[in-house]
Amino acid sequence: MKTRKIISPVIIFFCFFFVSVHCVNSAEMSENIKKGLMKMSMDRLDEAQSYFEREQQSNPKNGLAYYYTGEIYYRKADFSKALEYYQKAIEIEPANSAYHLGAGMAYLSLGQKDKAIEEFQIVISNDPGTYQAKQAELQLNMLKNTGKNTDVIKKWQTAEKTAQTGTIVKKEETIQTPTTVQQAIPIETVVKDLRFGTLTKRKEASRLLYSFSSTQLESFLQQFISCMNKEKDDEIKKNVLLVIGKVQTKEASEYLFGVLDSPDYLFDTKMVALQALSESINPDVAEKLKDILDNMVTRKLKMREIAKAKIESIEKTIDDLDVQRITLESDRAKIQARLQEINGKLMMSFETPGFGPESMPPGATGLPGVPPAPETPAEALSPEQIKQLKAEAKKIEADIKAKERQLNRIKNQIAKLQEEKAKNEAILVKKYSTGAVKVIGAVGTKPSQQPVPTPGMPGMPGVPGMPEAFPDMPGVPSQPTFTAGPEEEQEQAFALSIVKILGKLGKPDYMSIIEKAWEEYKADSFELEYGLVRAQLGFYEYIDSLVKRLQEDYPSSADPDEIAFRADIVKVLGNYLYQHENQDYVELLGYLAESDPNEAIKTAAYQALSKVKTQQGKP
Repeated sequence: MKTRKIISPVIIFFCFFFVSVHCVNSAEMSENIKKGLMKMSMDRLDEAQSYFEREQQSNPKNGLAYYYTGEIYYRKADFSKALEYYQKAIEIEPANSAYHLGAGMAYLSLGQKDKAIEEFQIVISNDPGTYQAKQAELQLNMLKNTGKNTDVIKKWQTAEKTAQTGTIVKKEETIQTPTTVQQAIPIETVVKDLRFGTLTKRKEASRLLYSFSSTQLESFLQQFISCMNKEKDDEIKKNVLLVIGKVQTKEASEYLFGVLDSPDYLFDTKMVALQALSESINPDVAEKLKDILDNMVTRKLKMREIAKAKIESIEKTIDDLDVQRITLESDRAKIQARLQEINGKLMMSFETPGFGPESMPPGATGLPGVPPAPETPAEALSPEQIKQLKAEAKKIEADIKAKERQLNRIKNQIAKLQEEKAKNEAILVKKYSTGAVKVIGAVGTKPSQQPVPTPGMPGMPGVPGMPEAFPDMPGVPSQPTFTAGPEEEQEQAFALSIVKILGKLGKPDYMSIIEKAWEEYKADSFELEYGLVRAQLGFYEYIDSLVKRLQEDYPSSADPDEIAFRADIVKVLGNYLYQHENQDYVELLGYLAESDPNEAIKTAAYQALSKVKTQQGKP
């Protein structure tokens, strides 16, 4: 058989790929690292690199930050830079075989065979029998068989030159999908368009700005804040909020928190501010978000307490007014009867001109309610008596009109109080969506399909997954039903987005606030993610449902939110197995580490398995 003279570039690439997911658990798998891996799995290398660089700044002792930066450069065929970062990772963790294997592959691609062999031998010596050691042995055997690696070096050097001379366009996406540009336009020009341009110019500028780096944007932060204070167009303001979030300075974060706390902004704008802030979550930011969520729930509960007190007060006032109304109506009836009696006497007096039978039209029987005159004439009234009766009738008529005015006022008061009572009763009803909720980074209940209306439930036209109306509230048949309006839905989505973020920080102290928020803002479509949040904080009631999600089909197209969701499930599964025995779950982790199509989930599975094996190794 003819000996192969070259090392396949494809083999080198896949060796690199599998080394990356077998990286050991000695370094910290932080949020920045996980987000970076997610971007790598989507081949968005510039965005992935930005997360790894953030980790270097916030945690310079995390070797993974440098190791994965090296992998980014390796994929870009910039092997010198890749080697530089592998070596930085080795300086932090000299015993990490994955870092030495990466350095060996970089040396090999640069044509420095002797140094590559040294790195491979370190791997074999430090961790014999491991995945890294087997890969190092494979490379050494291939080098021995070929005698030299000139051909592969030339191929990789050609790839390096191609990558260096090619045009790479930086693509960054947000919930507003700002325009991607090659940044041929100076940032100063774009900022001027934002400040002084026409509406169309300002909109375009607000989109273009997101394509610039945080370093470029930082010096214009005050102008962006000034724009937020002056601008009237919602689209522009939301885009500028995203730009402010990208700056990621303390001042930028404080401004975004000001938006979250301000009553002057609607919740759809606050959602954008939260999205901008979620890129730089740290314990301090999480603590502030926890306080905001706590204040939201507390305010809602307080509003309901006040509403209940108002309803009780209103009902008491209505009862008092009803007593007054009944009393007035009774008094009016009495004096009306007296007036009828007087009129009857006056009519029966034949002596009184204008009141005798001869003055009545043919067939008339007298005034309504007045008894007919007796067949025998009654005793005639004296002129003085007639005068007194007329005076009394006039006074009674005035009293009746006064009481009717009082009754009308009372009825109007009761009507206004009933209206006020209805408003307060509306506060007692939770007017949130029971269907899909647009939570930041949330996934659907079923990853491969939209929610289906249940029989008898109104249809869901318009935005997919967002119902326009909802059925009656179960268990509360006596209360009026309300349809969730856009602002209520946005408030619900905002609160559940904070719940999702707090779960990632893994502080059990947050659980009481999260439970109160869930009781207030719960949505069926978010329940599994709420289960994940509970698991992240050490409460595993939903663990079986979460594991079941790992075995469902992926959506037809790659969904980064779904991938991140499953990676988080894998992580909490490792935490669960650290405390509980379940061999099926252990084998599932092994399967995912071997066979899942997404690098982020493979890495999470290896991390989880390492934790389980550490626990199993304890006496």
